[in-house]
Amino acid sequence: MTDNINMNIDEGDSEINDSDDEYEIPPDNDVCDMLDEVNLNTELPIITDRYFIPYYKIDVQKKYDDICIRIHSNRICMLSLAPSHALLQNKYEIEKLSFKVTEKLDRTANKISGKGKRGAQPMQANSNICIITCTNGEVWPIKCCIFGKLIEVNESLVENPQLLKKPPHKGGYIAIILPNIKIAESMKNMLLTEDDYKVAIDKRENILEEMNNLQNGDTSKRARDNEFSSSDKPEKMQKT
Repeated sequence: MTDNINMNIDEGDSEINDSDDEYEIPPDNDVCDMLDEVNLNTELPIITDRYFIPYYKIDVQKKYDDICIRIHSNRICMLSLAPSHALLQNKYEIEKLSFKVTEKLDRTANKISGKGKRGAQPMQANSNICIITCTNGEVWPIKCCIFGKLIEVNESLVENPQLLKKPPHKGGYIAIILPNIKIAESMKNMLLTEDDYKVAIDKRENILEEMNNLQNGDTSKRARDNEFSSSDKPEKMQKT
């Protein structure tokens, strides 16, 4: 039986052609066509867009005091100024940023340890995370807007406050907050989604534009009334 097996193997080997002479290399003239089908102009999503969902709170303390909270799937929140914040407009020049929010409380002194983030400074929605001063003397305290534990602050902003005008992934974020797991989901209901934010911004601009138009209209009306009242006054008779 062994002889029959060996005989079959020998016969099979005789039919195998291990020469490369008969192998035809497939044409590669279709590579260009394949590349043409790839859209090389498509922008890849940045890391904050890929892994974080943005939420917003506008007019926190006054008009154009808009904050963006990017929330990761693991609950970590990245705090930054929203694109519509007044400090990101050209009329403002940022002079300095300080994480020393009171005489005794400095956010840069935050020290944490362990998985429970022991030692982290507790944050409330109305807690000041930093204070920004402009060259015109105007001061903007920036609120945390959420409840949680302070994980870190972006100390690079102290040395270079102009980084605030950069995207978060390029150094423009202010702080990292870990919200309480019990209120993480309900916290989102207190914030605006991306779509809601855009609607709210458009609505605010429309209202301000209407107010400006009314104000300009009232100013013009008063000017006309003053002009008419002046022309209606009788001239004083000169004594002869």
